[in-house]
Amino acid sequence: MLALILISSCILCFLAYRFYGNFLSIRCKLNDERVTPAEEKEDGVDYSPTRASVLFGHHFSSIAGAGPIVGPILAAMYFGWGPTWVWILVGAILVGGVHDFGSTLMSVRNGGRSIADTMRGLVGEGAGKLFMIFMLLALVYVIIVFLDLTANTFANKPEVATASGWFILVAFIFGFLMRSGKFSLGQLALIFFPLTFAGLAVGHYFPMLELDKSLWIWLTLIYCFVAAVLPVGLLLQPRDFLSAGFLYAILGVGLIGMLFSGETIQMPAFSGWESHKLGMLVPFLFITVACGACSGFHSIVSSGTTSKQIKKESDVRRISYGGMLMEGVLAVFAMGCVAVLTMSEQIEFGGESRNPVSIFAAGAAKFFGAVGIPVNLGSEFALLAISTFLLTTLDTCTRLTRFLIEELFSWRNETSRYLGTAMALTLPCLLVFQQFPGTDGTLQPAWKAIWPLFGATNQLLAALALLTFVVFLKVSKVGYGFALLPAVVMMVMPMTALVLMVDEFEIFSLLGGTSAAMILLGLFLMIISWRRLTKVEESKLQTESP
Repeated sequence: MLALILISSCILCFLAYRFYGNFLSIRCKLNDERVTPAEEKEDGVDYSPTRASVLFGHHFSSIAGAGPIVGPILAAMYFGWGPTWVWILVGAILVGGVHDFGSTLMSVRNGGRSIADTMRGLVGEGAGKLFMIFMLLALVYVIIVFLDLTANTFANKPEVATASGWFILVAFIFGFLMRSGKFSLGQLALIFFPLTFAGLAVGHYFPMLELDKSLWIWLTLIYCFVAAVLPVGLLLQPRDFLSAGFLYAILGVGLIGMLFSGETIQMPAFSGWESHKLGMLVPFLFITVACGACSGFHSIVSSGTTSKQIKKESDVRRISYGGMLMEGVLAVFAMGCVAVLTMSEQIEFGGESRNPVSIFAAGAAKFFGAVGIPVNLGSEFALLAISTFLLTTLDTCTRLTRFLIEELFSWRNETSRYLGTAMALTLPCLLVFQQFPGTDGTLQPAWKAIWPLFGATNQLLAALALLTFVVFLKVSKVGYGFALLPAVVMMVMPMTALVLMVDEFEIFSLLGGTSAAMILLGLFLMIISWRRLTKVEESKLQTESP
C-alpha cells in the first residue's frame, strides 16, 4: 500500500506539472520576450538573473524547510493518513501550486515588488499598506521562532552547530568561485556537493564546544545580518543550491527505501472527524498540513527573493509551480515516515509530546536502512538536514523583511540595505529573550505563547495572496475561475479556524483578541478586494455597451 501511495503521488504530480502547469502558462500568457525585473534592475545584490536549476534550489529550500515535514506528520497522527494524503495532493496541485505560481508572476510583472505592494496597486493604497504591515508582523514572528529553535538546537547538539558552520563556509567559497566566472556550475557541483555532505562527518567527529543558548542567539543574529546584506550570488544562491541537495538526497534515497523496505502502514487511514489535540477535521486539517499543500509564507518568498532572480517568464512555471509539486511529494514522504511507526514507536522516538521532527528522523531512518545506511547515521542525517533549513529560513526571512520595509517607506538605496536589515532584526532581537504566559498560564518563549495562531494567520495570508491574484487576472482580462475557487477555499478555512479560536480562548485574552483582530483584517481586505473586482466588471460592461 505504501509503495502504491508513493508511486501514484509521483505520477499525479508529474502529470499535473505537464498538463495543468502548461494550462497555467498558456492562460497567463507567459512570454519570454518580456524583460524580467532581474534583467532590468540587475544590481548584483538583490536583483540577479539566475539559471532555473540554481534558482529552483533557492526557492525550494526557502519554502520547504521543516514545514512540509511537521504539518503532514501532525495531521496524519491526529486525523489519519487518508484525508492528509488527499489534501496534500489536491492542495499542492490545485491550490498551493496556483498560489505560488500567481504570487511569482504578479511580482515579475510588477517590477519584483512584493505581493502586498501588488495589492496596493490593484486594490488601493490603504489596503496594500495594511497587508504589508500584516506580512511584516508574520515575518518577524517567523524570525523569532527560528531564532529560538536554531539557538536551542545548536546549544543542545554541538555536532549540528559544527556541521552548519562548515556548510556556510563551503557555500560561501562555492559562491565566490561561481562569481569569478572561471568555473562552470557542473564543475563546482561535482566538488562542492561532496564537501557539503562531508559536513556530516565533520560535525559527528569534531563537534564544537557547548555554548550557552543566549550566545547562540546573538551569533545567529549577526549571521542573519551579514547574510541578508551580502549579494545573493555570494551566499544565498549557492547555499540554497547546495542545501537543496540535502532535501534531494533525503527524498531520493528515502523514496527508494520506501519502495523496497517492506514496511507496512501502522496507523488508520481515518481517525475521526475531530481530534482532541487539533480540533475539527474541517478546518484544522487544512491549517495543519500548511506548507505541504498551501502556505501563505510561500507568497512572501515567491514575490520576494525568487521574483528578483527569475531570468525569463517561463521559469515561473518551472520554479514556483514545480517547486510546490516537489514539496507535495516531500510531504507525502513525511506522512509515510510516521505511517510506518506504531503508536509506541511514535512515543519512543518522539517522546510524550510526539515531536514530529524526531518522528520523521526515526521513520526516515527505517527507509534509509533499506538501502544499507545504518539507522543511527540515517537518523542523524535527517535531523541535520532539518536543522540546516532553520538557518536557511532565518536569513531569507531577514532579507524579505528588509524588502518590505523598503517598499513600505519607498526607500531603496545603499543605506536601506544596511539600516533596513538592522530594523528587520530589531524587534526579533527584543522579543526572542522575552517570556509570556501561555494558554496554561505558565511562562514560555514569546513565539510559543501565540503559536496556536500561526497556522490560521499563515493560511489567511495565502487567501489574501490568492484573492490578489484573482484581481490581477481580472484587471489583466484573463479568465480567473481557476484561481477563484482556491481563493474561496483558503478564505473559508482560516476564517473558520479563527472564529473557533475566539470562542475557545475568549475575546479579551491574548489569543482570542488577536484572533478577532485577524478576522477583522481578513474581512476588510476581502471586502475591499471584492469591491475592486466588481468595479472592474462594471467598467468592462460599460466599455462593451454600445
